[in-house]
Amino acid sequence: MEKVTDVNDIIDAGVMRTPALAVDGDIAVEGKVASADDIKKLLS
Repeated sequence: MEKVTDVNDIIDAGVMRTPALAVDGDIAVEGKVASADDIKKLLS
């Protein structure tokens, strides 16, 4: 797990709205805080 705070790195990753969550380099959630249940579904 890595928290990215550098604006340029966030933009380079393709994130247009924060907060965002990427799994294996793919943006999974963008513009909202994911619930614990949502994260469990993403990782299963």
